Amino acid sequence: MTDSTARAEFDTLREVRVHEPGFEALLGAMDPEPNHFSRAFSLREAKAEHRLIVETLEDAGVEVRHLHEDLEGSLSELLEVAIDVDDPSTLDRETVLGNLGGMSAYERLQAALLGPTLSRLPDGPPSADPEGAATGLRIERAATNVYFQRDSQILGDRGPILPRPATATRRRELPLIEAAWEGAGAEFVHRTSGGETLEGGDFLPAGEFALVGVSAIEDGREVVLRSSHGAGTELLREGAVGYEEVGLVRPPLSADERLAARHDTSSRLLHLDGWLNVAAEGLAVAREPLLEPATVEVFTRGKEGYSRRGTESLAAFLDRHGYEVIDAPYPERWATNFLTVDDGRVVAIYETDDGGYDPGNNRTIERLKAEGVEVLPDGQGLNPENLTNGGGGIHCMTSPLRRG
Repeated sequence: MTDSTARAEFDTLREVRVHEPGFEALLGAMDPEPNHFSRAFSLREAKAEHRLIVETLEDAGVEVRHLHEDLEGSLSELLEVAIDVDDPSTLDRETVLGNLGGMSAYERLQAALLGPTLSRLPDGPPSADPEGAATGLRIERAATNVYFQRDSQILGDRGPILPRPATATRRRELPLIEAAWEGAGAEFVHRTSGGETLEGGDFLPAGEFALVGVSAIEDGREVVLRSSHGAGTELLREGAVGYEEVGLVRPPLSADERLAARHDTSSRLLHLDGWLNVAAEGLAVAREPLLEPATVEVFTRGKEGYSRRGTESLAAFLDRHGYEVIDAPYPERWATNFLTVDDGRVVAIYETDDGGYDPGNNRTIERLKAEGVEVLPDGQGLNPENLTNGGGGIHCMTSPLRRG
């Protein structure tokens, strides 16, 4: 892979990385809350939905790479760290690792994600005969969210960035992501420092500018949803990006709370891609009532780096850059969580009550089509209801490796 950069969300998506959920996701689905999943779901159905996403992307001309492919050369080392045994006198760790060595890269990655400790348990009376024992498995710190590839990596105009997710569950993914980019032949241009948090769903590149969702301000104090203000300024200070203008977006907590209560929905502010995305150059999709109360701290790039220009509303920022905005109604949960594969061409998620597409329930998709945007597949999008029960949409499930 060459030229691992992304100048704009609307530039042609050449390569993308995904991970088909496996047993690690099933583990999270059994206990959703601490694993940041919305609710339980069927792994079997989720895998089928994921394959349909991959098929849609490939049909659109995107080269799809799976996480285990970029990790193949690193899996032995990762498994050395991940696999343990309780009692080496009854179960040999090297034998376990040797058995894994004959398996597929996807299967070995499953083991690395689980990080299990194995043991031999007596089955009935104590016996030295292996057939008189059962295999015990203890899993304490699995990386359950890996099929949401977006948040543990960022691709900007100068190359890949290693963020630092806000939760311990997501930070378990970082060694895998580091190894995957090395396996793809790319080097990070920046690594978020240990005192700050940054996630990929808060990064939106748009050619001459980029937006980064950061901490909200509530009653004069910083409220970090997922990405901190310090991580945003660190990107600029360290030269991790080179956009002419970068806006650090402060999400409007009070406005979102009122709208969520009015529509009996959850908050849309966890990540920037939950309330703002770009479908084409000059065309944004947003929770429009949030744009005016949201503030943007604007930085411009000069010879000595970035300098602060001032603060304006997100509505004014987009207007100044010539963007038309399509309003994404609050009841449409995944309206902004689409993946743009080319300028004016998106893979979207449609809302449904009965499995079928109803234009009345999908005003955002209908408006996109009215503006000339091609919605993939079939002018309707997809309905991966099991995958989205994990708490994210198609934008969250994909990480660009190369655009342009």
